[in-house]
Amino acid sequence: MKEDLLKQFSEMFFDRKLTPQQKHGVIVLIPKTTIPAVPADYRPITLLNNDYKIMARIIASRLQPVLVDLLHPSQYCGVPGRTILEAVATVREAIAHAERAKTPLCVISLDIKEAFDKISHSYLFSILQSYGFSNGFIDRIKHMFTDVTSVVQVNGNTSRPIPIHSSVRQGCPLSMALFTLCLNPLLHRLDQQLHGIRIQQS
Repeated sequence: MKEDLLKQFSEMFFDRKLTPQQKHGVIVLIPKTTIPAVPADYRPITLLNNDYKIMARIIASRLQPVLVDLLHPSQYCGVPGRTILEAVATVREAIAHAERAKTPLCVISLDIKEAFDKISHSYLFSILQSYGFSNGFIDRIKHMFTDVTSVVQVNGNTSRPIPIHSSVRQGCPLSMALFTLCLNPLLHRLDQQLHGIRIQQS
């Protein structure tokens, strides 16, 4: 199978030959609570074609090393060597510092509801271009996000295909990296406009 798979992925990667079926997804709902009662109690996960996921994983692996240089230092999501625990520790240190120094402190918490679903594809492509990614790389991402459809599966029943014109799909190995790149300008803007506590890092 090695030669067949190599030919297939070469066509997908270099020639952008992805079929509609390869880009098609099945959205399943995972309960967030023990007894879900409303739609918000479910997390939608898109089940994707294995061919698509393998190629997305390859691209994500190639993208990951440059994220450290591109992303804001306060971004912990998707950055190698950083974890959410460091973000929590930073907040706790800021609060402890403010209490010791008796300095007024305001902590802002932003809840980006359904964030993955709200990412505009045109915005995503513009962001990639602004970071200096090659036209070939951006074109490859565009092809992966063009003419995409999904169906929703609930209680064994499947909806009609839904065209996907925005979002990075939960379940795609590439989604986390693309989402952090889209969020990055907001973090830089907040850093420029808000003067917070600066704690020396060792």
